[in-house]
Amino acid sequence: MTLDQLVPWIVAAALLVVVIVLALVSRRRLGAARAAARAESDEQSRRAREQQAALEASHDQALARTGAEAAREKEALAAERAAALEEAKQARALVAHGLKWEATSRELIADACREAGADVVLLTNVVFVPVVSGASGRFVAQVDHVIVGETGALVVENKNWRGIVFDGTLPSTVFPAFGGVVDEAELTPPFALQLVDDSPTVLTVRTHQGRKAPAAQVRRQAQHLSDRVHAELGARCWFDTAVLYSHPRATVYATDRDTAEGGASTPIVATRAQLVALVRELAGRSTKRLSQARVEDVTALLASYGADVLRFGSFAQESRPGSSVPVAAAELVASAEPVAAGEPEPEPDSEPRRGDDEPAEPESAPTAAAAPGSASTPGSAPAPGSAPAPTSTPGPAEAPPASPAQPAEARPALPRPLPDLRTAATPGRPLLRPASAPAPAAPPATPDAPAAP
Repeated sequence: MTLDQLVPWIVAAALLVVVIVLALVSRRRLGAARAAARAESDEQSRRAREQQAALEASHDQALARTGAEAAREKEALAAERAAALEEAKQARALVAHGLKWEATSRELIADACREAGADVVLLTNVVFVPVVSGASGRFVAQVDHVIVGETGALVVENKNWRGIVFDGTLPSTVFPAFGGVVDEAELTPPFALQLVDDSPTVLTVRTHQGRKAPAAQVRRQAQHLSDRVHAELGARCWFDTAVLYSHPRATVYATDRDTAEGGASTPIVATRAQLVALVRELAGRSTKRLSQARVEDVTALLASYGADVLRFGSFAQESRPGSSVPVAAAELVASAEPVAAGEPEPEPDSEPRRGDDEPAEPESAPTAAAAPGSASTPGSAPAPGSAPAPTSTPGPAEAPPASPAQPAEARPALPRPLPDLRTAATPGRPLLRPASAPAPAAPPATPDAPAAP
């Protein structure tokens, strides 16, 4: 076969080889492409599975968080509901009993406001929840009396204690034999002691010291009330404080004022003259602290807490526009009946009181002393001129002439012998006229001070 005849066969063979090589290369590339496609598909499937798992986990976590938040909110609502029910229970108890115990002091303060011709509003038995209360530690506070006028506001803590009371005055300074009743080295102001005959043979000594002292208690209640007024009205209202001993069968030895470390001063009132002077000083200030509108706002707020409201002077006239408090004349009788004659008076441990953010514990440490007449009881006759006299003593209804600022050591001598608290009242002038006693003659009526009935 010639060369010319072989050339076509050689070309054909070469082309066949090229075709075979191209086929093999194409097949290999196709296999690689298929493998890459499978790998990419597997990777996408894996990523999809991971994304789905992540979404499911996130959903489960969100669902768990939502369930936990719902459970916590449910628990919080249940706790808040329980606290609200407890608050309402305490408030109902205080409202039901408070005005009954404050009826006597309410009438005494009302008479003092009339006699002083004060343009003020008297609110009795104010029950509220302090701002410092929380859902887990809520408590109810009760303020006995609040006097509000343009010249200022005053919180009065009433103590219906009978017997012999020492407030800020050491017993030994009144009569040396009293020094053995209690360890005076442990008494640091503020403090108050009450000696009362709980039985014919036992004289009980009750000690109220530190936070339990009446002066400290009224300052704390005034701060709670100021915070509540600020939270509700958006304006700070300063409340002065005072302690009133109103029991007609109490003999009180007290300092004129109790002063706290911060400088806050609390007058101690034990006579009608002191009470009238206190109201007259409040109403006679030259500087007005509150506007008439602010007085009405504070009155409306405290009245919404269930307080009994009496108005005097210019505030006994028609209510001003914007006031939500119904105006009553100062001579209207209280809605609650006063304590009936013969009904037992409340002891300090039984007086309804709230507002101390601390565990409930006895306010006093009763100490039994021997009955009057024994060696340990201060019932013997005192030496002449050895001790100052009580601030006042019960007796016929006549206002005592003593000045409220009269120092303890300048008061008359202690009666001799010391009266037996079990059988007879201390002779002398009245401590404070009870609600049932006849009212003293009132000054002629003026536009700002309506005459007493």
